[in-house]
Amino acid sequence: MSDARRPEFPDLRGPVTLALLGALLPVLMFAGLFAGAIPLEIETVVNSLLGRDGPRQDFIVLQSRLPRALLAALAGGALALSGALIQALMRNPLASPKIVGINSGAAFAVLVTAFYIPALPHSLLPVPAALGGLMAGALVWWCAQRGDIDPRQLTLVGLAVGLTLDAGVDALLVANTGPESSAPLIWLTGSLWGRGWTHLASVAPVLLTLATAALILAFRLDLQALGPRRAAGLGVRIGLERTLALLAAVILASVAVSVVGVLGFVGLMAPHVATRLVGGRHRIMLPTAALFGAVLTVGADTLGRAIRPPLEISAGILTALMGAAFFIWLLIAEDRRI
Repeated sequence: MSDARRPEFPDLRGPVTLALLGALLPVLMFAGLFAGAIPLEIETVVNSLLGRDGPRQDFIVLQSRLPRALLAALAGGALALSGALIQALMRNPLASPKIVGINSGAAFAVLVTAFYIPALPHSLLPVPAALGGLMAGALVWWCAQRGDIDPRQLTLVGLAVGLTLDAGVDALLVANTGPESSAPLIWLTGSLWGRGWTHLASVAPVLLTLATAALILAFRLDLQALGPRRAAGLGVRIGLERTLALLAAVILASVAVSVVGVLGFVGLMAPHVATRLVGGRHRIMLPTAALFGAVLTVGADTLGRAIRPPLEISAGILTALMGAAFFIWLLIAEDRRI
């Protein structure tokens, strides 16, 4: 039967990729319980987790490394989701929370608060971080509304805003050179050092809520990709939904930065890797990017503690090294398409 139609097989890339990443994430989180200045045996870790008799290190496992692993996964997933939303909204594959200045705005606001309002509890630092990120995002968005700006030009505007805020961060560090500046310096490198349950509790409700909202908006982003007229005909309120998605992206990145510092390029790499793994449909790409961002951050944090204990390399340093190489490759790939 030459004219018989070939059977159509479902695209299993998305479910398979999500399953693999979902299985890899807890494995890396479990591995992170062993890495650090004090290496632990598997029996010690399991006894602490399960409350069994025998050799245990409850404080190290339950109060230090476990919340740190959970926070790394949550922050990495939030940054990846933020990057995917920003790339979709700006229609620019080179955009990310770091490149458009959101991370820098959040970092600047957190440092101002830490240096000049030291009485503010650490659990409230996500509030000034979100305000700083919104300030940077609003400035970039305002520039975008000034005319029909090309997405590449919009990225340059974001870079200018980010560099300006980075200069503000440097000025704050120079003006505050006492012992109180050591912790912010470590934090700025994208470190999870000293993070515990308090930090996790301060950001988890916001990040989980916004992540859920972003995944709900995924279908609407797919409709917007059809074009303004078709999307409007299908009931999409383009202006409102783009604004909501942008707000979610800015606050996701800003709140994550408030507790883990500036993790370089997670928001740039994760959406691109996800797109290459499962395609560009946001319904499957967004959760894939979130899982990959979580895997990347947990893996970087674990590796940074395992390379040369008791020394610790910040996760942000490792993700920046990987991100820089990825960014160069991406620029070359984009240039060849033109």
